[in-house]
Amino acid sequence: MVAAGAVLASGCLSGCAVLRDDPDPVINVNQAVKRVDSVLDGTFDAIHPRLKWREGPAHMSEQRNPFTNTADGAVSVDRDRYVRTKFSRAKLKELLTVVYKHWAKEGFKLRDSNPREPSMSAKAADGRIVSLKVGGFGDVRIGASVGALSDGPSGDIDGEEGDKFPKAPNGGPDYSPDVRDSYWSK
Repeated sequence: MVAAGAVLASGCLSGCAVLRDDPDPVINVNQAVKRVDSVLDGTFDAIHPRLKWREGPAHMSEQRNPFTNTADGAVSVDRDRYVRTKFSRAKLKELLTVVYKHWAKEGFKLRDSNPREPSMSAKAADGRIVSLKVGGFGDVRIGASVGALSDGPSGDIDGEEGDKFPKAPNGGPDYSPDVRDSYWSK
C-alpha cells in the first residue's frame, strides 16, 4: 500500500503523467496552428453544399503544473471558425451527422454530445480535439485544438488574428443575403 502511494505521488509530482492520457506535445506553436487549420479545413471540406464562415484568431493557452502552479512548457493551441450560413432546425441534424461521420473517419472518438443545446466534441489518439457548438439564434461554431511546446504566455498568436468580423446592420448575426437562401436554411 505504501509502495503504491509512493509510485502515484512520484508520478504526480513529475507532472501527473500517471493521471494524464494525452500524449506529450512535440510540435511548436506554428506547427500546431497548421495542424489545427488542417483539421478545420478537412471538416469544412466534408460539408456539402459548402458553408460560408469566418475564422477566429488562433489562441494559445499556457498549461500549468497543478501542484506548483508553474508553467510546464506545454500550451494548447486552438482556433474557432464561425459559420455564416443560416441553418434551419431541420438541417442542423444533417450538419451534425455529416461532421460526426467525417470526424469518425479521421480517427476522432466522440467525447461528449448534448442534443438539447446541439453540441459535440471528439478527440483523436494524438491529442487533437474538435468541437461543434450551436449557440443562440442558430449560430454555429466549429473549433479545433492541439498541444504544443512553448514558453510563451496565454493569448492570441501574433500573425494569426483571423478575419475581421463586420457588424450586422440590425445587430444580429452576420448573414450575407446570398447565404440566407441556401440549402441549409430551408
